[in-house]
Amino acid sequence: MRSFAEHVQAILVGSGWHPSLFRSEMEILCRKRPFRFGTRVMLVDSNYDFFEDLNRSATLDECLSPFGLTTDISSLEDVIEGWINENNLKLIKGKSIAVRWVRIEGGINGLNGQKLAKFCGKILKNNGWKIDLESPDVELMIIIDGISEHIFWGKRIISKHPRDGWVQRVATERPFFKPISLDPRLARVALNFVIRNSETIICDPMCGTGGVLLEGALLNQPMVGIDLDIEMVKGSKENLEWLEQHNLDLKLQNVYHGNAVNVNELLENKNIRIGGVVFDPPYGKNAWKSEKRKDLFLDVLKNIRKANGILFGAGLVCFLPIKPGLHGVNEPINGEIDLGDYSTTQLKLEFNKMGWEIMGMHAIPIHGSLARMLVYANAI
Repeated sequence: MRSFAEHVQAILVGSGWHPSLFRSEMEILCRKRPFRFGTRVMLVDSNYDFFEDLNRSATLDECLSPFGLTTDISSLEDVIEGWINENNLKLIKGKSIAVRWVRIEGGINGLNGQKLAKFCGKILKNNGWKIDLESPDVELMIIIDGISEHIFWGKRIISKHPRDGWVQRVATERPFFKPISLDPRLARVALNFVIRNSETIICDPMCGTGGVLLEGALLNQPMVGIDLDIEMVKGSKENLEWLEQHNLDLKLQNVYHGNAVNVNELLENKNIRIGGVVFDPPYGKNAWKSEKRKDLFLDVLKNIRKANGILFGAGLVCFLPIKPGLHGVNEPINGEIDLGDYSTTQLKLEFNKMGWEIMGMHAIPIHGSLARMLVYANAI
């Protein structure tokens, strides 16, 4: 059920891992294009109550609401004091509070975060708050952004990062592991790009070790995975069973042995209706060595477009190899750019022929000699 409200506002702070993915993911989760400060901070004003959706983000570090901001260091203490005295934090008698602060890119010259936090604590105490730095009921967060040279502050909405626990479920920690396994962050971002509601079944037609399926399970999102390699099918099921420690309903996740080129027929035979697609081709971390592999990929795109449930606007995310060191790896790819085996224009034309319109592309650097492109498309 979608929740709508009037002008839900917040300051969003990205992790710094991949700024362009952060901005794109926030736009999708908030259903509104945020206003950008520098590379890691954005302001969003939406009529959609997006706070719950932010809990599934792969790129978000902080969410502040209500909030204040300024660039004037000379009057900073007066401005924050006024903001606190206006009861923006909605004091409830007996509740406790803590003041936290963080610097981005070294912060701002002449501004001492610790001193500012102590000042705020004093004002809050004078306003009736109990100070508790260990387990407070409310947290006031201060962001000192050395990129945009803004100071942001506000009530911390997400005190526990959405990525909490991810280290424990990276590919190498799972019972079934292969070097081709997709990073959990990329799998989560990809799912956020294509999920339209919690009932829609998302398909991974080349599921490999099940990285996308695992993230779907953690979101309680119905998923179906398909792989031509029976070892991968068994391994994906093993990894899903490993997730039972999270008390998840694994009945929402199904894995089948089959060929991605015939995914439409396989889904139809099993009476499965899907609404989105996410996949990382098994050769996605290497350059396309032959026309045969390109044709295979395009055949998958064409076939899955015909799947029952893939209607106009349905989302697809896939990962493709590109030459490393691509200019603008932290920005969406626009214009005519040589990606190595093809140009952006050629890629868009090929997708159009198969029934998909590319909405965005993000270069993902892996290491010095390896990079991939996250391609986000909608069915046309």
